[in-house]
Amino acid sequence: MVISSSLRDRRRLQTEREIQSATLQLALREGFETVTTEMIAAEAEISLRTFFNYYTNKEAALLGKRPEIPPEIIAWFESASGPLMNDLFEALGKHLSNTQLDRDTIRLIDTLLERSPELVPIFHASLQKLSDQMADLIVSRLGETARPEAELLAELVSHALAHAILSWSQSDDMAETAIIGLIRQQIRKLGTIICDML
Repeated sequence: MVISSSLRDRRRLQTEREIQSATLQLALREGFETVTTEMIAAEAEISLRTFFNYYTNKEAALLGKRPEIPPEIIAWFESASGPLMNDLFEALGKHLSNTQLDRDTIRLIDTLLERSPELVPIFHASLQKLSDQMADLIVSRLGETARPEAELLAELVSHALAHAILSWSQSDDMAETAIIGLIRQQIRKLGTIICDML
């Protein structure tokens, strides 16, 4: 019997999440420095070989699936012709709907970063990759001469996204589709504050 690709994808995503969850729980319980890939595999009840089929090391398992925008959404953005920010938010919305966020995982990450602030740079490096992608998208519309502004805007949006996802994870009532609306609201408020200062 051939397993459909969607079922295979769901199983792969489930295993990825189980490995990440095991890594986060071990890091909270034992301290991330003492955690080994062997410990993670045992916690997730998988073989070490299976672990390495999913992640290259314990840092990658801690982060889980990287939040990079896939090529098909980049292609959509580059062919879209709406207002820049509307298209950027729509691209992020498409990306989030594909990502299938998990509240429990976000909560574990938040708890871990509160207890182990030395791990913050690992997560910020991952967020920076998303920010760099967004900067490239903005440059594709505004041109290379606008790269400094594109990078600033991308940093702002990526951090607003991180805050919005955290807010979503802490509220059982907030729908995942509301994340983009919250980002829009935050950016709009910041725009008003900046305009008032000028």
